[in-house]
Amino acid sequence: MMVAAASDPKKEVGAMAKYVVGEFSFAKKGEVEQLLRSVLEELEVGAMVTDSFVADLLTSLAREHPEATEKVGAGIEWWVVASNKDLGYTSKGFRAKQRGRDELVRFSYTDVLRPPKQRALVAEALTQEALDITRRFRTKAFAGGPVQCALTGKMIPEKTMADAVHLAPPRGQLHAAFLESEGLTYESVELVKHPVESGYRLVDRQLAERWRTFQEENVDGMAIVLRREQ
Repeated sequence: MMVAAASDPKKEVGAMAKYVVGEFSFAKKGEVEQLLRSVLEELEVGAMVTDSFVADLLTSLAREHPEATEKVGAGIEWWVVASNKDLGYTSKGFRAKQRGRDELVRFSYTDVLRPPKQRALVAEALTQEALDITRRFRTKAFAGGPVQCALTGKMIPEKTMADAVHLAPPRGQLHAAFLESEGLTYESVELVKHPVESGYRLVDRQLAERWRTFQEENVDGMAIVLRREQ
């Protein structure tokens, strides 16, 4: 697959460039996302990224990652397209093979191109802290067979095709209500990246337990919906 010729203007840093990463220059970050999405759509899971333009671009982005030391390690030998099922998604993503490391390293280019804001990070952390609660809700809902989607009315035959979500109130309102009850704001919540699993967690473990209790008390506001493709 040839993505860009050697004379491709994207690789030439010019006066009109608005986003520069490593030796690459783009008019805007959206061009990078569009390019990498198209590569993911074209390549199958397990396929190596053989186009040097794309591979070098990914490595340049990895060097700009907030956790660049972890993502780059002793150096990246090659990139591969992998399934994100282990993260709970149906999408595909890029992973790096580092020198001297056997396991592939997860890498999200959107973490570099669109760094998540504090509100989004806190929402992610709260969701992850209570993930087992929502999963139990989903399992219990499907114990008697197919479940009707609360939004579309369509029947969902298997729990792997469904998500358990907060509808009354919506998840965002639930998070805001909990933080208000604790006298906190999104900006005052301390987070830490989980050392093994995906995403962030709350630094204050007692706060995490109180959130889980709050989640359990509001589980009746959850519903089963048809999972959207990532």
